[in-house]
Amino acid sequence: MDGAAAPPADFQVVGDAVALPTSDVRKAALQASEAKMPDGSPGSYAKQGLLVRRGRHVELSVPESLTGRAWLVWGKPGSPGARVVADRCEWDKEWIVFPGGYLVRDMGCLPIRVRVDGGAVQEVLIGVGAPCPGQGPAPQI
Repeated sequence: MDGAAAPPADFQVVGDAVALPTSDVRKAALQASEAKMPDGSPGSYAKQGLLVRRGRHVELSVPESLTGRAWLVWGKPGSPGARVVADRCEWDKEWIVFPGGYLVRDMGCLPIRVRVDGGAVQEVLIGVGAPCPGQGPAPQI
């Protein structure tokens, strides 16, 4: 865990509390590399920190239709899941940065559901290894 004064320019702030590299603001998909899925089968992983405004309750999840195909990997190491929660963490900087990323069976445009402080769910799109509409391809190494 680390901190930042503000999110990067290519991150969208959702609900004034979480910053993500959505297809609305990021020009290219996230770069993804080969990885093993929780069941040991092949897939892809895009390493990308999660930024949460200190003192806010944030829930991120993938839609139920993607169960077994997409996971969020922030928090306790080695524990990918369909849902992650940051519960009113405190830090000396305005934004808390959690290491982790997105684990997917197939690269593509991943819908992420965001709920802040128990409010309405908002859905954003993240290009994981492959672009969402309007994005360019992921950078090559």
